[in-house]
Amino acid sequence: MNERTSVSPAVADYSQWQAQDYFKTYYSEVVLPDEQVVLAYQIETLKRAGHPFGRGLEYGCGPTLHRAIAAARSAFRIDMADWLPDNLAQVREWVAATSANTDWNRFTDYILTCESRGEAVDASRIQRREEQTRKVIRNLHVSDARWRHPLGPKRQGFYDLLVSGFCLDAVSSEKAVWHRCMSNVLSTLQPGGLLILHALYRCKAYKVGERMFPGADLSEDDLIESLLATGFTRRSMDVHVIPCPENIQYGYGGILVASARKG
Repeated sequence: MNERTSVSPAVADYSQWQAQDYFKTYYSEVVLPDEQVVLAYQIETLKRAGHPFGRGLEYGCGPTLHRAIAAARSAFRIDMADWLPDNLAQVREWVAATSANTDWNRFTDYILTCESRGEAVDASRIQRREEQTRKVIRNLHVSDARWRHPLGPKRQGFYDLLVSGFCLDAVSSEKAVWHRCMSNVLSTLQPGGLLILHALYRCKAYKVGERMFPGADLSEDDLIESLLATGFTRRSMDVHVIPCPENIQYGYGGILVASARKG
């Protein structure tokens, strides 16, 4: 796919970010096709790993829970990190809630359907999975991917599972900043650890509410080059583009999905 978006609007500063705008734009009504793809990819990648993980990290979680829900049965603990306290407040509110909070039920339903391969999913199964996720989520960290040690020196090489979706490529429109963020965040993964990463493909800015936020305009080659530079083995890498032309309205026409083992 060589399609590039033509979006080049004024890009907002993250001081203008509203967690509820993001939730309403992408998560409030349905599981969008691109989210179906990345969740199915995460579930299949964790299944192929063939073993549970002791310490998982979701970096750049935003105000979302679906990636943690998808990883909950594969990890003993999951820490979550984000730059914006407003995003983490939404996560904390969900973790502290009960089954009365239905914000992520449709995503849990989709996740269980992917895992079950056709087996019926009912409300009790959804509730049990979300309760499991609440138990698995441990620490919530305010973090900046531009820091050399985004979670502090003691978290260097600490995790054996790292999931990051649509975060590091959205820190800045400058590719050099993205490379640095990749190096910093991926240093939290221990040798042999598994990375699952999603990014917007060839996106210079993406829409949240009425504002546009930065994108690093990434290609497959950009991602492969960065993974090689940060210690991941080429033979373990799976990197490809999923077209999603229906999302041109949001500033991007494809997504990058990737997984790799640290060498």
